[in-house]
Amino acid sequence: MGNCFCGLGGGKKKKELLQCKKDLLAFIDKENCGPILVRLAWHDSGTYDQRISDFPQRGGANGAIIHEPEMSMGANNGLRKGFGYLKQFKEKYPTISWADLIQLASACSIEAMGGPKINMRYGRVDVAGPQDCVGPKSREGFGGNAGLPDAKPPFGCGAPTASQHLRNVFTKKMGFTDQEIVALSGAHTIGRAFKERSGTPVRDRRGSPRRQPI
Repeated sequence: MGNCFCGLGGGKKKKELLQCKKDLLAFIDKENCGPILVRLAWHDSGTYDQRISDFPQRGGANGAIIHEPEMSMGANNGLRKGFGYLKQFKEKYPTISWADLIQLASACSIEAMGGPKINMRYGRVDVAGPQDCVGPKSREGFGGNAGLPDAKPPFGCGAPTASQHLRNVFTKKMGFTDQEIVALSGAHTIGRAFKERSGTPVRDRRGSPRRQPI
């Protein structure tokens, strides 16, 4: 477990993170909530824009998603539940920033679901408050949601294809390679899909769209 905390050395901070990780793993196993915590972490990170150098305007994993202006963006539908899961851990470990807690919960979720232990660096700084959330239309070349990807066309960035849309979001805005885009896209297959959150159509056991939602 200790190998997952790069650059911390020893001390109180590392002990708190280790204990928080232990508590999170037990909670995730009990509640079976890993997928939504991974999504919460991704969407907190997903506002990042490599073209902007200043904090907090550049976005990224800064805990801003817990605040209403960002949580209410359409791309974040359903994530209030994931935020609610983590409140008890923030209360128990107040010295851990929201930004670190959200990313720690995601790494624990991957591990709890059978994935690898992820080496992480901690020390992320939270935004000061709602006033530091990036605006939905703040990302050049994107129509809304601070440049988070659209679930279906028409794409807010104007891309004619889904592949070009993904490259606009993850390469142009965030600096990903194609290999990293594929890995991230594949990670979206964990957990269940909900029409009211992602727009995914409800399908029957044969894979055909259902006439009525469940």
